[in-house]
Amino acid sequence: MKRILLSIFLLILSGLVTGCESDRTPLDFNDLERQVRQGDEAALRKTAQLLGHPVLSERAYALLMEQGQTSVPFLLELIEDPDPARREAAIAALGNLGAQQAAGRIAEVLADTALERRYVAAWALGKINDPAFIGDLIAVLDDANFEVRRQAVRALIRIHRPAVPALLEALPGASPQMTRGIIHALGDIGDRRALEPLLEQTHAGHRAETMLALGKLRDPQATDALIAGLTDEDWQVRMNAAMALGPLGAKKAEQPLRQTLEDEVTVVREWAARSLEMITGQHILYRNAKAEMVPPDNVYH
Repeated sequence: MKRILLSIFLLILSGLVTGCESDRTPLDFNDLERQVRQGDEAALRKTAQLLGHPVLSERAYALLMEQGQTSVPFLLELIEDPDPARREAAIAALGNLGAQQAAGRIAEVLADTALERRYVAAWALGKINDPAFIGDLIAVLDDANFEVRRQAVRALIRIHRPAVPALLEALPGASPQMTRGIIHALGDIGDRRALEPLLEQTHAGHRAETMLALGKLRDPQATDALIAGLTDEDWQVRMNAAMALGPLGAKKAEQPLRQTLEDEVTVVREWAARSLEMITGQHILYRNAKAEMVPPDNVYH
């Protein structure tokens, strides 16, 4: 019995390694590569079908990338493929190839909430980098799936400054969850058009995210709002405000940061010391969790 099971296992393993067509004819991938490089479209389609294969997917993906735009029509055929692994790999490949002709259909995948792993569509839209789909990405900042939201934010950051007007337009009426994503994107994009709208958020429910975003803008006009954040009741707001003030280099922040060296939360004190070093050019000690006076770790190298 053990020999029979071993034989079955070896047969299965052999099929996985070589690949197998519907008529059970073993697939010679090296020969397939040769045919693809000779411009054989049937071989290229067969290669695309190998996406998601437990053994050959990576080789197939690399071969499709090697062919560049020639692969796009065959990848487009797989956007609605019933095999989720094949569909995801095809969408990722289209993103890496910057296939703008695929963006509309990928946006449809992104909007289909029945697909759990549709975050790859958000990632691909960011790689394709077509501003026409900014609205689709903003819409899913309110998605129930965390990974979809995260990849949508990254895609908007990748699209960069062209995304700013739509993000600013969406901000006033956004839900709390969408607001968080918009603030994150605006901060990482770093466009100063976001300054006033972000300053308006310093008294709202996302103060910690707003402090961080204002720091990334590095606009001196945010100094007063960041100094005010040093005394917020939320320690994360205080930490992010302290973190943001150092790169601004504003001398008026020196005294408030020295007072923050007495904050009850260790990490807030540490960031106050770090920012004071940046502003004053002097070595600053802070009281760590063991009540020892120590220099802050250098996080900038």
